[in-house]
Amino acid sequence: MTEHTHPAGGAETGGYDRHDPNVGFLALFGFALIVVLVLVVLGIQYYHDRVKEQQIFVKVLQPESQALKDLRAREDQELHTYQYINREKGQVRLPIDRAMKLLAAEHAAGKTFYPVKPYPVKPEEARQEANRVPER
Repeated sequence: MTEHTHPAGGAETGGYDRHDPNVGFLALFGFALIVVLVLVVLGIQYYHDRVKEQQIFVKVLQPESQALKDLRAREDQELHTYQYINREKGQVRLPIDRAMKLLAAEHAAGKTFYPVKPYPVKPEEARQEANRVPER
């Protein structure tokens, strides 16, 4: 067999590092790594949320369909123009502004919108009897 010779003081010149690790540096490095990872996660989350909100706005909230525009135009026309509903009976649709002014004038004059006949208040028992649901 071949003889292996070890240099003098072989215990000190072994193949590994015999020094203690720098604990302060490792702790600082670990803390910095955690901070960087948290910042990266928060940055990615912020970017994702911002892009998602932009896409929702672009695809859902911003575009108005032609059918919706037509519906709103038809509703505005019905709210702001005069039109006969039934010529024989003399029923006319008034613009909303004119109808509100007429209603306010009638209320100021003390006229009731629906003619009602006053009646005495029913006692509590009669109201409960009228509202009771029949049993089957």
